[in-house]
Amino acid sequence: MIVSNNTLLNILLPNDNKVLKEVLKEADTKSLEQMIKNNSTSVNDVLKELFDNLKNGTKSNTAIENVLKNSTVFKEMGSVSNALGTLIDNISQDENLQKFKPLIESFLKNIQEMDANTLKEQISKSGVFLESKMAQTPNTKIENILNQIQNLIKDINIPQAKEVNELINKLIQNPTSPESANTLKSLTSALQNLNNSLTTPQTQNLSTLTNQLKSMINEGSLIESKIENNVPATKETITTQAKELLSQIKNELVQNPTLQNKTILPLIDNLLKMDNLFLKGENIQNSLTSALQNLNNSLTSPQTQNLSTLTNQLKNMINEGNFIESKIENNIPSKETITTQVKELLTQIKSDLVQNPVLQNKNIMPLLENLLKMDNLFVKGENAPSLLTQNNISTFTNNFASNLNPLLTSLKESLESINPNNANLQSHVLKLVDKVENLIKDLANPKTNISDDMKSVLLQMQDELASKGDAKSLDISKQIDKLLTQIDYYQLASLASNSNNVYLPFFWEMLEDGNITMKQTEEDKFYCQINLTLKDFGKVDLMLGLYDKNKLDLTIYAQREHFKTAIRDNMQKLKVALNSVELIPVNIKLLDLKEENQSSEKPAQVYMNNRYNQTTINSGIDIRA
Repeated sequence: MIVSNNTLLNILLPNDNKVLKEVLKEADTKSLEQMIKNNSTSVNDVLKELFDNLKNGTKSNTAIENVLKNSTVFKEMGSVSNALGTLIDNISQDENLQKFKPLIESFLKNIQEMDANTLKEQISKSGVFLESKMAQTPNTKIENILNQIQNLIKDINIPQAKEVNELINKLIQNPTSPESANTLKSLTSALQNLNNSLTTPQTQNLSTLTNQLKSMINEGSLIESKIENNVPATKETITTQAKELLSQIKNELVQNPTLQNKTILPLIDNLLKMDNLFLKGENIQNSLTSALQNLNNSLTSPQTQNLSTLTNQLKNMINEGNFIESKIENNIPSKETITTQVKELLTQIKSDLVQNPVLQNKNIMPLLENLLKMDNLFVKGENAPSLLTQNNISTFTNNFASNLNPLLTSLKESLESINPNNANLQSHVLKLVDKVENLIKDLANPKTNISDDMKSVLLQMQDELASKGDAKSLDISKQIDKLLTQIDYYQLASLASNSNNVYLPFFWEMLEDGNITMKQTEEDKFYCQINLTLKDFGKVDLMLGLYDKNKLDLTIYAQREHFKTAIRDNMQKLKVALNSVELIPVNIKLLDLKEENQSSEKPAQVYMNNRYNQTTINSGIDIRA
């Protein structure tokens, strides 16, 4: 993201306001708020001055971030989603502005339609990244990546590195050539060849097997999580609950013989005798649905009110049982299958080590022998850690990974000891391969059109209204100015905090206000903070940490007890839903939301305290549109 003086982008230098400068110099939020109340300055003036401070370096990022967080004038700007809803209502009555209505409405998709792709698209069009998208043309992206590659390989004097350099020079000379996409594909292959050449012949096969083991650990961990979250005990729980409900229904029917028919009591008695309602041929769907249909046929009078309630509970029970049955049947591979595959891989690794004793260290062979002796790699071994803490409402102990990770670590150390410099280079080369592959995708599907960006559309509407002086136009113009100021706030917050800070770009009747802050750390670690104010549930803060590609830590700060109860009651469904998108919920915490949390508990602190994070935070201000 860049900060510009261009009036088109609505980030302007303020008029010379010496009093405002002095207030901001001291970061006195009380004085600042009083000035705005007295109309001697505006929120927009303050933001412009802070942008200027940021550009000139006259105020630190931390100081600007503190002003944005601690001053109530920014907290009282209101919800962007609500402001957009009001704007849609008003432009519907203006013939000249109606052409903008579909564009504005597209920014407020119903949150029920949200999926990963929709969320990504909505955030990218939110207006917060307009300047960033304008600055990041395909040429600048290519140039940036090529410079990274050249800096990395400048001291490598081998044919594969020279081939990479030749391709880079070709791209630099003709960055917009129709052949650039093919040249980038050739560059990807050349980088992969370079990566392979950095591995000595004696370690090449073991390096390949080690990478396979790493992938197998990730796959096995996900399987273990799915098994744990769809445990057979859940079937037993549902069966017990369903039978308790059937007993209540039976008692109700016994007390009201007029509600019975000739099939209903025998059917309930048969169900109560079954040990497992999920057995094939008599599964919960067929059995309980039959009971439900018979009950519905009996409900014909006021005396059936209680039975009607029980029937609805039975219907919900059927749905829940079907949900669990479907997940178990469709999503969980066999532990035995993955154990067999891993043992085959371990046998290959052992064979390679036996042929190359120089690759062994004192830990590798004993670890291998112990793993090959285990009948089930998913059982808790001596290496499995205990992650339970007082506040955790859900903790996943990854036995599979805990058993295999010590071996993976030893293998990596052994490979790195042969040539530590090359091991480090390989890591960087592989990351650059990913960047080049993403760049190829971007070139094939360019999405740098700014005409559908929120800020761009609002600026067009502002230009349309510039020449109009009627009361309605002036009122709409004020609404647009307010929205542009809100977007400027999120842009400045992103710049000051070195993150992506965005309002929640969805329509949701329950939502009063919401924003999302995303940040990336080194070594592909990410965290996200979601702040919500909900009509029925009060304030809710969600803090998520993502590491090792698919492992997730979630901390939920909740204000109201009935929301906390709902979280606990639906925990199993939450974990299953996360598994369905290939995520492993490792730790889930539920904490009380207190006001001091909002001011002092930063998402960075929460994530940095996580035992998996050992790196410093870098800039993450970018979104791939």
